Parts: sequence; C-alpha cells; structure tokens
Amino acid sequence: MNLSTESHWEGWDRIVDIYTERDDKIPEYINDPDRYKILILEKGILRIKSADKEFDIIAPAGMVLSQKDKVDIKVMQPSKMEILFFHPSVIREEFTFARIDSGEFWDYRGQAIFQDYILITPFTETDDVSIKQASLSMNELMKIKDLFTSTECELKVQADGFWPCRSRSYLMELLFFIVYSFVHTSPNDDSGIEDPDKATFNMISKFLNEHISEQITLDTLTKEFAINRNKLNDIFMENSSMTCLAYLLKLRIDLAKIFLTKTEIPIGEVGARVGYPDSNYFTKVFKKSVGMSPKQFRYSRSN
Repeated sequence: MNLSTESHWEGWDRIVDIYTERDDKIPEYINDPDRYKILILEKGILRIKSADKEFDIIAPAGMVLSQKDKVDIKVMQPSKMEILFFHPSVIREEFTFARIDSGEFWDYRGQAIFQDYILITPFTETDDVSIKQASLSMNELMKIKDLFTSTECELKVQADGFWPCRSRSYLMELLFFIVYSFVHTSPNDDSGIEDPDKATFNMISKFLNEHISEQITLDTLTKEFAINRNKLNDIFMENSSMTCLAYLLKLRIDLAKIFLTKTEIPIGEVGARVGYPDSNYFTKVFKKSVGMSPKQFRYSRSN
C-alpha cells in the first residue's frame, strides 16, 4: 500500500509522505513498518493486543503508533475512526528511522532541530503501546478532527501550489497539539494524585492550545474557569515560571516558528493560524518576542 500522496497537478511530480483515511474498520496495513500513525477513535470500542498486553480503547480517544509497534486491533463495537499515516522526514529530512532510533537528537537540545524532534517524541519515547493512547474530551476530539480534516483537504483537493506546505503545516499543528496537550501537561507525580493547582494548570493550558488561533484574554479565562486573575497567574508562575498570557504568547510564537521554518505558507496566514489575524500586529508581536521580523526569521533559517 502506498501511504503517500501524489500531486494531481500535471507535470508536477511531487509526493508528500502523508496519507489520510476514514473507515469503520482497521486497515490491514496499520502495522506498516515505514510510517507513524495517528488513530482518532470518534465512535465505538477497539480492543488492542500488543505483545503480552491487552486493553480496550473507548471513544472518544486517540492513539499514536510508531513504525515498530505491532498491534492486533479488533473492533468490539461499531466504530468510526480517522487514521493519519506519515513518515517523520516530512517534519525534517534528517528524521530517518535509523537516526531517530539511535537517540542522537537528544544531544541537540537548545537547537532548532531539537524543537522539531519534540513533535515526534510521542512516537519514540516508549515501547509500551498501552500508554500511547488517551481519552479525549469533546473539545479535544473536535480540535484533532479539525486538524485531520484540514490535512486531508489539502492532500485531496490540492487547490493551489501551497498544498504540500499546508498539509505539512496542519500535520505539524496536530503534533504540536498532541505534545502540548498530552505530553507536556501529564502529571509528574507517580502516585497518580495530581495537585489541584497542577490540575488547573493542565486544564487551562489545554484550553489555550485548543483555542490558539482565537482571541483569548484574561477575562476570557477568568470567566471560563471561574478563577481570579491573581490566582490564575500564581498557578502559571508556579508551573511554567511565566504568567498565563506569557505562556500563551510562547505557545503561539513556538508554533509560528514551526510554520515559518518548515513551510512556505504566507506570513499573514501564519499569523492568523496562531491567533493574530492582523499581519502587521503579528509582525510587531513576533519581532518583540524573537528580535527579528517573521520574514527575517524565515530567511535566517533557510540560509
């Protein structure tokens, strides 16, 4: 099975190593040894068997599988699911399976390549398939589905010459969402008892990630979570060493950097995707945070 997408444009031999599929059953190539997989279970129950482990996934839920994970998946109740296949080299050409499996990219901490590597760590950090899945809230399901659909649309419609960049950008945004919602906010306490303030931080940081492209103010958050501003910022200072809005700004700038360095989508579109529909204001905010304009940053990373 060719789990890539070829260009529909006559005379343009472009292949993007991303493939999307919607189905009510598990494809026979779910264990393809040359692709990472993101499985979104929108409806139903799946039983997963891997090595000596067996467990059920109940919708709504999501699961990631590496090229090495070998699973037997049985549909236990009528299901509806979306599956995205991709090769990690679509994130960065250096990301071959051999180099990833060697662990070498952990030695690049503090460099741009390491920030890209973070996006694929959910696939690489453990061989235990049972912890590579998570239940989803309805908001999380809708966010993930929206990014899946956007990726799928770019791959299938190919409306303009930016479709390879846009499909990759939506995939990277999906990975960004997974990392910052389900990896960076996971409890650190092995007892399984989460501190109330840590739980609040996790809940609000997930909300920020879910709504990263929307207008968010302190009033938005204090009303949504019934919390006063001082307590909100105290919680964020304790858990991230920055205020809530500074944390949101960092999320947005980090995602903008990914778009600017890994795609060629217009800068105005980058700004809108990270919550700044006014391109001039986006440029101002980005320059203040990074020390150079988005255009200069993109150029500096391409040379």
